Amino acid sequence: MRRFNFRLQPVLQLREQREEQALLAHSRARQEYLNRLEELNRTSSLLEKSFEQCCMGTLQPEEELHLLLWRELLIQDRDRRREEVHRAGQKLDECRAEALHARRDRMILQKLRERQLHAHTLMENRAEQRETDEMGLLTVMFHRE
Repeated sequence: MRRFNFRLQPVLQLREQREEQALLAHSRARQEYLNRLEELNRTSSLLEKSFEQCCMGTLQPEEELHLLLWRELLIQDRDRRREEVHRAGQKLDECRAEALHARRDRMILQKLRERQLHAHTLMENRAEQRETDEMGLLTVMFHRE
């Protein structure tokens, strides 16, 4: 029996490596997105607390000014973090698309390999069956004589 040799095996291995790298990049992008989202939530929470503080009682003018400046800073920070979340979300989508593309490329070669292996196995089985039939025929012919 001949050994099966898939000539595109090196290409398949490269595609597998590319898929692993894409999955790793997707994982990193997902973690970055979650981190940015957590920072945005933390900043939004601080902003909400600052609005709650103003309703707790009367404030001195300097406290009011300090609170106003603090809120402005938090609003700017929240807006900046929203933009970071948006960019991280776009990066996550790009990485997801790249991972899917890499998986699709690998699966195409994997299916080609499986089809070629199946064809090789069928060919080997037919050759073995032909050989068995010939031996049986020769045995029958030998015993008739």
